[in-house]
This record gives sequence, C-alpha cells and structure tokens, in this order.
Amino acid sequence: MKCTKCGREAVVKLRHHNLKLCEEHFFEYFEKRVEKAIRKYDMFTRSDRVLVAVSGGKDSMTLWYVLNRLGYRADALFVKTWSGDLAFPAIEKIEKLGKELGREVHVIDSTAYFEGLSTYEIAKLLRRTVCSICGTVRRYLMNKFAVENGYDVLATGHNLDDEATVLLGNILHWQSDYIYRSWPVLEKVHEKFVKKVKPLVLLYEDEVRLYADLRGIDYLKNACPFSLSATSTLYKRILNELEREQPGVKIRFYTGFLKEKEKLFRLEDKHVELRECERCGYPTTSRICSFCRLREGVLEKINLKAGR
Repeated sequence: MKCTKCGREAVVKLRHHNLKLCEEHFFEYFEKRVEKAIRKYDMFTRSDRVLVAVSGGKDSMTLWYVLNRLGYRADALFVKTWSGDLAFPAIEKIEKLGKELGREVHVIDSTAYFEGLSTYEIAKLLRRTVCSICGTVRRYLMNKFAVENGYDVLATGHNLDDEATVLLGNILHWQSDYIYRSWPVLEKVHEKFVKKVKPLVLLYEDEVRLYADLRGIDYLKNACPFSLSATSTLYKRILNELEREQPGVKIRFYTGFLKEKEKLFRLEDKHVELRECERCGYPTTSRICSFCRLREGVLEKINLKAGR
C-alpha cells in the first residue's frame, strides 16, 4: 500500500477520505485537522492561555501534545476522583509528558470536597450512576480552576466518534436542549465561566489512537470501567457498523448537523438566566448549583449514617 501523497509505504488507509498516508503525511494530515477545527470554530489563538483537561487516556494526552507542537500555550489539569494511589499511573504518565513538553501539570483532588469519598463511593452512597457524579464533579472543578488561575480556555479531548455518538443519542430521544447546545465551542457567558472547546472533533478515534502510537505518546490503555455499560456504547457500535458499510458517514453526520443545525431545528437564541450559587458563588440556573447540592447530599448521608 503506497502513500497517496508521495508513493512511500503507507501506514494507514483513511477510507472516509479515500487516502493512504505514510507516517510523515499522516502527521501532517492530523495536525492540519486540529488546526482547521481551532480556526473554523474560532476556539482560541496562540496568545491565549489554554488549559487541557487531561485524564491520561489517548485523546486528552494527544490533544495536549499536539496543541503544544502547533505552538499553543497549553498546560494540563488532572482531576483526581479516586482515593489512595489508584490515580497514580495516570498522574505519572501526565507528569512525564509535561516534562517532555515543558508545560505545567496541575492536579486537583476531588475527594477533598467529599470527606475523602471517590466518585464511585459517592454514586454508591446516593444510588446514582458513577458517570453522572463524575461529570458533575469534573465539570465544576475544571471550570473553577481555569477561572481562578487565569486561563482563557478549557480544552477537552472529545473526538469525532464521541460527538457523533452523543448527537445520535440526543436526536433519538429528542433532547432538544442538548441538541441546541451541540457545538465544538461553549462560549464564555459569565465572568465565572471559562470558554470550553473540543479541538479533536474533526478526527476519528482510530486516527487519534494511531497518532498517539506513532508519536510514542505514553497513555493509559484501559478505558474507564464504568463507561463500558453506558448506553452510549450501543450508539457508538451502531455508528461503527454504519461506518464500515458507508465510509465517512460519521463525519458527514456530525459536520452536516453543525452546518444545518439552525435551519433544521429552527432554533432561536435561547437566553438562559444565570444567578450566583448561594453556597459557592459560581453561576447556576438554580438557587444552589449541582455541585453544591451534591456535596450537601453526601454530607447529609454521612451524618445520618453516623447518627449525627
């Protein structure tokens, strides 16, 4: 198999673009796709301070690596949601890459907000799903850290497969509010909200994995065990089957939606009234934000068990 660009031995065949690429031209292709997403959706500039939410997995580690390679000022933030040493392998890999890139690594311990409980223990205590708890905790703490430390933008490693999967699920269930908010950029709408972006949205998950492997990026190979039973895995499986039969269907589905979104759904600009949380002062649509309600729910349960 020969590279479409130069005729050398190809390392990958991208059926969705009808391209065969050698290592050099695959790197070029990948980095141009990241740059295209950043510019097309006006995510940030090289003068902005970027904070990358890094978990230790292939997507976030690759995003952090490639942003710095492209000349952006990107540091990393890891939210530790487990007690003890369970997060050590991830932190070790993140700090190793931080040294290679010459960038800062920040670590927040979420268990400090919940009497030492991990997100799994909180979910068990409150009889809720781990993914729901984890999402609430991570979103709040990442935004809080970015705001309080002067970062202009928070970048996450969501790839095309992630976004197409979520979009499919939201359309199947007609989650209109989520469909309305489906976009690679969430703008800053309050002084205590940081702009949030997804620079990998034009790249398939397999492309991200290949780039990480070819660049020698050391990342955690195991997926989160709690994600395996999530409903989204079914939607991802369906999209993968469609992609096998119709190469390029994922990228057409997602980018087509972004192109036609307002026309198809006739969405008007929705004004959401924000107020400051009575507990922490961060913006929310309710009297008390979801993070503070979660903290109070955990403390109440702990006190009940202790007979206080």
